[in-house]
Amino acid sequence: MMRGILATLVLVSFGAQAAEEPEATAIDDDTVSVDTETTADPDAERDKLKVSGDIRLLADYFDIAFQDGQAIGDSDFAGRFRLRADFGLTPNVGVGTRLAGRGFASKFDPEFVWQHSAPGENGLKSGQFTFDELFLLWAPTEKLNIAMGRIQTRFVLRSGVFARSLDRNDSNNVNVTWTDGMQAVFKGNNGWETHFIMQYNAAEGSGSIRRGQLDFADSDSRVTWFGAIQNFEAWGPVVQRTLDVSYLPQSLLVDGDPNGRRKDYWAVVGRLAMRWPQRPTGTRIRGGLELGYAPDTPSSAALNLEESVDGVAWNVVVSLMDFLPQNNIAINYGRI
Repeated sequence: MMRGILATLVLVSFGAQAAEEPEATAIDDDTVSVDTETTADPDAERDKLKVSGDIRLLADYFDIAFQDGQAIGDSDFAGRFRLRADFGLTPNVGVGTRLAGRGFASKFDPEFVWQHSAPGENGLKSGQFTFDELFLLWAPTEKLNIAMGRIQTRFVLRSGVFARSLDRNDSNNVNVTWTDGMQAVFKGNNGWETHFIMQYNAAEGSGSIRRGQLDFADSDSRVTWFGAIQNFEAWGPVVQRTLDVSYLPQSLLVDGDPNGRRKDYWAVVGRLAMRWPQRPTGTRIRGGLELGYAPDTPSSAALNLEESVDGVAWNVVVSLMDFLPQNNIAINYGRI
């Protein structure tokens, strides 16, 4: 059981693209764009050369108490650096890349890596740098965007201060992760978007964070699939409606043994965010609920738990935006 976590983030952005925050009234979004942006953003302008970047600093403290009575705690300072370039080859075709790296003060030995699987549990290890984006973007129509290569994919609860996700959230916090594959985005009517993602996973693991008993050593698990529909236009006080499904064939280690039983893993996640009063400035409340369900789970023995394993997970976030000018505060409570 975790007793307490304290963390402080400082974000600095630079470059023409990074400095231009989207108007909150456009899609009723109070969550900062650096925590919601994706490579296949259907609203991004890529008709010319753009250079942007950001630096995120973290002061972290954790204190954990285990069920057997033991306890551990530590503190550290970390940072993430990213520099990105986008170039439009034609009005409908563009390319882009981004160099990203992270480091902790307690251990920093710089090196460049390039591989399909993430080197560490949360992506890059301290001191490592890589290209977390290297892609071709094709927009055959005004309503369709297709990104191919190494891309960033995110489907998060847009709840103001926190951008939580139970399934896809590349490069959250000061992490550096990625998706190798393809994403197609179709913009429909009344603000609805349809997303489809095909992701390649190496035998050693995925570029995205895949915890628990998810393993990709089986050849049938190399390609995984994801689909979603979402809408960020205001519908009364509701400012986000999202429903998505993940399908990872032959990836679930039921008993925790790579040579044992395997199952297809799939999960469905729904998100709902609300804001009151309906205005982009001034003091306002923004809250959200994220609910996920996975019908097949690892056994209790695989997770070293005495109680039965449950496939239900959820997050609740309540944010008070601009309680002071340019200052926000939030509470996040969840169960996984």
